Amino acid sequence: MSFVNIRRFVATLSVVILSPTSALCADQSELSELDYLNDIPVTFSATRLPQTLSDAPVSITIIDQRMIEASSATTIPELFRLVPGMQSYHIATNASAVAYHGMSDKFPPRMEVMVNGQSIYLPLFSTVSWETLPITIADVERIEVIRGTNTVTQGSNAFLGAINIITHTPLSERADFIRYTQGEFDTQNVQAEHNQKTAYGHYRVATGVLSNDGYDFTYDAQDPYFKRYFSFESTLSPTLLDTISIDLGYSEGYSSVGDIKPSPGWGFKRREFDTNSQHLTWSHLLSNSDELKLSYAHAVNNLSARLLTATEASQLTGLPVNIAQEFLDTNAPLLITAETGKIEQHDVEITLQQHPSYDSKVITGIAFRAEKAKNRQLLGTNEWVSEESSRIFTNWEYSGFTDWTLNTGALLEHVSGSGTRLSPRIAANYQLSPLSTFRTSLSRAYRMPSLLEANFENIIYVPAPYTGAFGEVYEYDFLVNQELSAERLDSIDLGVMINWPEIHSQLDTRIFYEEIKGGITPSYQFLDPAMLSSAPYDPDQLYRTFMNRAHWSNQGIELQYKYQSEGDLKPLFVFNYGYIDSNGYRNDGNQNRSATDVFDRLETRNPMHTASLLASITLPDNLQLSMSHYYLSSVRWQEAVKDTDPPNAPYHRTDLKISKGFRLSPQNELSIALIVQNLLDKPYSEFYAENMFEQRTYLQAQLSF
Repeated sequence: MSFVNIRRFVATLSVVILSPTSALCADQSELSELDYLNDIPVTFSATRLPQTLSDAPVSITIIDQRMIEASSATTIPELFRLVPGMQSYHIATNASAVAYHGMSDKFPPRMEVMVNGQSIYLPLFSTVSWETLPITIADVERIEVIRGTNTVTQGSNAFLGAINIITHTPLSERADFIRYTQGEFDTQNVQAEHNQKTAYGHYRVATGVLSNDGYDFTYDAQDPYFKRYFSFESTLSPTLLDTISIDLGYSEGYSSVGDIKPSPGWGFKRREFDTNSQHLTWSHLLSNSDELKLSYAHAVNNLSARLLTATEASQLTGLPVNIAQEFLDTNAPLLITAETGKIEQHDVEITLQQHPSYDSKVITGIAFRAEKAKNRQLLGTNEWVSEESSRIFTNWEYSGFTDWTLNTGALLEHVSGSGTRLSPRIAANYQLSPLSTFRTSLSRAYRMPSLLEANFENIIYVPAPYTGAFGEVYEYDFLVNQELSAERLDSIDLGVMINWPEIHSQLDTRIFYEEIKGGITPSYQFLDPAMLSSAPYDPDQLYRTFMNRAHWSNQGIELQYKYQSEGDLKPLFVFNYGYIDSNGYRNDGNQNRSATDVFDRLETRNPMHTASLLASITLPDNLQLSMSHYYLSSVRWQEAVKDTDPPNAPYHRTDLKISKGFRLSPQNELSIALIVQNLLDKPYSEFYAENMFEQRTYLQAQLSF
């Protein structure tokens, strides 16, 4: 679909959608004010200002509590299958990745992920480690997903989109509970939550132990998982004008890193994790509803694995065991996986929200982030590698024009070693009627190189006894590119949102065009450019490095329709669809020691179609029936080798959930749920060809008191 055709489609879509809307407006006198205001969620994620979905400058998907309870998801990443244009996939039994608009491997790098507004993005891997988080799906109140760039609000990590996971607040007076889940892979999960109101405020404590044996692979191997976690949230109000929030989290355990094919004789690469985080926020109300907010966050992630043995190094390199041991000693420490390391992050942010007039509100802020990481195999040193960044941002909403709401904003970001970039956005929402809104926005965004991309270096050194004959370096595997710069995104968004309060429905349609220039990608290079014109090639002269050698565009359409009623049977119906057409290339450099660059076309690196459907009803006696269906078209993930690895085949998957509640007393309730994923038992592969998803069944019991 060309961009010209998309513009034609906008015109056609306006006629088709707005015609019935006009008819609705003719009868709007029959609707009350409550019809317009009922169930209109307010979000802060788009601009940090309180906004309804119709006033926000971007498309937003909200996965609310009813959707979470009705879904068959057992982990947080599985919920994102309910977002148009988003892909959620397993890279191992207990390791997941979430991407928006594809172009991803097992480390999707272009989407910010936050918990209660605080980033959980790991700079050492340019992604999120979902299995290590100190929260589970039982802790989630709702999730707000920004579909489209939101760099202007959350910084360069939000290059293509952003996720904000909002946990249950201590103020919600939620019942205490104990939950037990048993099922596939000998899953044994125990979780508990306690909420308490005190004279000083409210607090919530959640804890749990999760474990399973992992998948039984054909080569007699499994990838087990274990996690214990603890989280604490508290809200204090020492005065009528001040609020203090405290979020603490801790988790520890182990899982495999996602390498589906284990190395011969030594099984999966098990990685242990130990994480802790602290997030403190102070809010102070000023005059005229203005608000000053100060927040500080600190997080530590320790990811470790055992050392590589001489026998294993000998298997990998073909060297005799004694020489392999000398290589290990010279390049120590070498672990069985490079996906380890120590990461520490500090974030400080100050924001001021103001209301200059009744039809205007603005937020300004300044933020500073300091992060450091330690990993010999990825950063080329046993010392800490640090990076600092600072941001100044502002977002302004103005609704003084008749039927128009304007949103403008800009973020100035500076990253040590990567320079300074300005990311602006301008958006206008036109209220076609009290029930429908047309939205358009223009954005330019930059994604700064992550700590890993800016500092990735891996050099294998020769043991001292052999340096005379071979030199000091055995292999330049990966070298730092001092000229690496930021990726750039230019995007255009058009959208139509329609509410039908009399039938409890809402439709949100988004049409987009995105162009990414200077995309960061690994590329093969020669240490000496003269090697390009000489033969034979010296393999020691060939290395990889990150370069700005990818360029592609995305264009397409996304829509989400939601029907939700509190009437008889409490029906819920959600349909999502995303179409994306990608065009472009990445330059792999002098791959396979060739004399010319190799260009990888990117048309197949995105799934062209994604779709999901969730339907739920509640029968008498508190019996709830839910069914989900997911579809993903063919895709060749970034890790697939060009022209040799076949693309992942398209798949359909249907899930079923049946739950029943039993009122034991006015204060106590027991609920039982049966979850069957892939109900029709048609196995399909996710990400790796060997990673088969077959039918999975879970039984869940929860006692609330």
